[in-house]
Amino acid sequence: LLGWLSEAVLLTLAAQLLTLPLMLLHFGQLSLISLPANALILPAQPAVMSWGGLATLAGLIHPWLGQPFAWVSWLFLEYTITLVELMATVPGAAVAISLPPAGAITLYCLIAILTWQRRHADSSAWRRALGHLPWRQFVMGGAILGSLLNWAWAASLPDGQLHIYFLDIGQGDATLIRTATGRLLLIDGGQFPARLQEQLSDHLPFWQRSLDMVVATHPDADHVGGLPAVLDRYQISYLLVNGEPPGRAGPYAALLSAAAAQGVEPTLAQAGQIIWLEDGLYLEVLHPGTTRSENRNDNSIVLRLVYGDFSLLLTGDIEAETEQALLEGNTLPPTYALKVAHHGSETSTTAAFLRQLGPSVAVISAGVDNQFGHPHELILGRLGSAYIPVLRTDELHTIEFITDGHYLTMLKHP
Repeated sequence: LLGWLSEAVLLTLAAQLLTLPLMLLHFGQLSLISLPANALILPAQPAVMSWGGLATLAGLIHPWLGQPFAWVSWLFLEYTITLVELMATVPGAAVAISLPPAGAITLYCLIAILTWQRRHADSSAWRRALGHLPWRQFVMGGAILGSLLNWAWAASLPDGQLHIYFLDIGQGDATLIRTATGRLLLIDGGQFPARLQEQLSDHLPFWQRSLDMVVATHPDADHVGGLPAVLDRYQISYLLVNGEPPGRAGPYAALLSAAAAQGVEPTLAQAGQIIWLEDGLYLEVLHPGTTRSENRNDNSIVLRLVYGDFSLLLTGDIEAETEQALLEGNTLPPTYALKVAHHGSETSTTAAFLRQLGPSVAVISAGVDNQFGHPHELILGRLGSAYIPVLRTDELHTIEFITDGHYLTMLKHP
């Protein structure tokens, strides 16, 4: 068995053995597939590290100098991530094994005894192998890398259509919008920063470092918890908020602080505002108005996105009180698509509200088997009685709308 394993693979195995007691102690799982997975991804790691290191050094001079090196590193990193995600789906990839602290200490002592006399693996094995490669292979590899980078760049260009991603971020809400000319808007950010960053990385090119607009519909953690981390990675141009007091701590206060650090002054949403995003595409603020509710869900920003014949109503977490106020104010035109309020809670989406809107499709953002029971059976029944198709992130994962302003295509992303 050891005859065909390279020294680099053995070094990786040694690292896995060294961390095994901690993994069993804290996570209670033993991976049965980690060795073959590491053997497959290991050849790509020198390229990740070397090109990434060059990107870091060049980036110290100017960010743009580091970008070409980062693109090359990203190709190998993308291969690594894709392979790891694929291997994780293999049935029986891990088994549950609980290990008490005393067991972890004992296991470490055993590893120390067994490895005391072993020679260290030669960490330069990959360098020797690299040195024996003919120059033609480097030329061919460079051509392939150039083609892949060119393809990645071309695929990221605007395609002249509006893309709306209802992101699968668990129990929470986050909607990413890419306009026909490539402008980017993020409406809410869920409660898990890592989950949001993963989703943004799936739908934005790796070199993207700016967002044109961020909207925080209201300060609840399941809507703004992921946004402060977004501002750590992306420069934003415009922040729309509902005017709730930020308090001294929490994700909403952190969001406002991060915006201030970027020199961005939050804009207070006010009913009647029209925000033109580009020719033929605008956001209309329907709520909040001049009065405030004691229920902060009812102070959520309500937005109507209009592009040609297509319209989408984004409702935040408003409840029946605000829905009724919108109905009485005669400010609620029919809409093609409805983002169902409050994750499908029974406190929202009244029958009168649905009759006025008459949507052709409804989207619900909710986490799988969430503790709140969202979406509520009452709301699903109400939507079903109105013959409105329902798309749910807890069932379909990320849902994408693509429209030219006349026709709508709906996709799901695993």
